[in-house]
Amino acid sequence: MEYIIYDLEMTNRLSEIIEIGAVRITQTDEGLVDGDRFQTFIRPKADQLNSRITSLTGITNKDLLNAPSFEEAVRKFRKWIGTENYYLCSWGPEDKWALITDSAFHQTNPEWIINHNDLQFSFSMLHESEKGFRYGLTRALEKIGAEQEGNKHRALDDALNTAKIFKTMFQDITLVKNPESYLESKMFEPEKLVYQSKPEEAAASPFAALSKLFS
Repeated sequence: MEYIIYDLEMTNRLSEIIEIGAVRITQTDEGLVDGDRFQTFIRPKADQLNSRITSLTGITNKDLLNAPSFEEAVRKFRKWIGTENYYLCSWGPEDKWALITDSAFHQTNPEWIINHNDLQFSFSMLHESEKGFRYGLTRALEKIGAEQEGNKHRALDDALNTAKIFKTMFQDITLVKNPESYLESKMFEPEKLVYQSKPEEAAASPFAALSKLFS
């Protein structure tokens, strides 16, 4: 079984995906083994990259100018994922919905978005479920005593940091399987979110406001 820990960056809140970053973790007889990494920029079709997102992520219009389209990037990502059985794992539910909505917008098949698990929810349930809060990625890393790797709000770096957390809680969580039909049936029923982050982290996050939209 393989675990694809991935992260996305977008042009704006609830807008087009401009970067995919992922790390592969494989389960072997010896335990979890780090595998190869994936990163690609994506050229947006309709939205524009604004100065706020550039300041937040460091991604520029130059990075996206010759980047593949969403369709091409997804083909590349799916080829990298391969044919082994896999779970898709992200920090929070937003990235799943971004993949689904962008697939609809670009008219690509979402059948590969399966066995999706929200690691933020799992981690928060393990550590502070009675308060109903979700940990931000930075606070979760602090909780487990891990160093932040790379830059915040870059897809591959965030995926690598999420993978660190995943490995510490792997034995304590049960990952769920959910086929494409599950994603389609839940497409317009996103989870309610309550974020627990440092004030400066919450202010910078383009996703924190999702709790207001989905409540």
